[in-house]
Amino acid sequence: MELIDFKEFEPFNQLRKKIGTDEFGFFELFDPAIHLTGSERSDLENHGLLLRPKNIRVLPDRTLAIKNSRVLAYIPDESWYRLHREYPTYHLALCSQLEGLIAEYPAQEVLVTTKIADDYKLLKIRSSGEVGTASHGLVVCKHCLHVLRYRDYDEYRNRRRGYSQRVLNDFSLREFYRFYQQYPLSFGKSSGSDSPDLSSKAKKDE
Repeated sequence: MELIDFKEFEPFNQLRKKIGTDEFGFFELFDPAIHLTGSERSDLENHGLLLRPKNIRVLPDRTLAIKNSRVLAYIPDESWYRLHREYPTYHLALCSQLEGLIAEYPAQEVLVTTKIADDYKLLKIRSSGEVGTASHGLVVCKHCLHVLRYRDYDEYRNRRRGYSQRVLNDFSLREFYRFYQQYPLSFGKSSGSDSPDLSSKAKKDE
């Protein structure tokens, strides 16, 4: 059976005019290789997924993704930050700090999540030696904001330092995902085929 060309089907075109749209839209067949399954979406939204960097996609705009969803990534170990004297930070893009982490610690796992929250879980070694988890407020990585030029953020230009500090202080993850749609992402015919992963050398544009 041969289907008609609905672009040339007059009743269909009249209906489009009535609802006020000039666009035909698009449809993507579900492919578990490039689209998140229901269980994957649930995992990412709740406890997250522990992954090695090579399993995280870098989109053309440098943001991070798992299949067809943008994600944030962080090291879920409180002792890591204490050892490196860093405040717990999450990454939204392939920035200089994340590239350095990959180069120096290629086997280091990170936790990726789509969860938007005030606190995230970190592994914590208690005084008794027992390992547990604790909620911790993470901050956005300023290097990620710089590489994305988010709201014109620039960490190197002194004359914009005051403005950039306000962008950093006022950063909202919910607002960020209004600029960068979180889910679902559509990649057309080339879904995933031309996006490098975090283990690849990305172009420097800083």
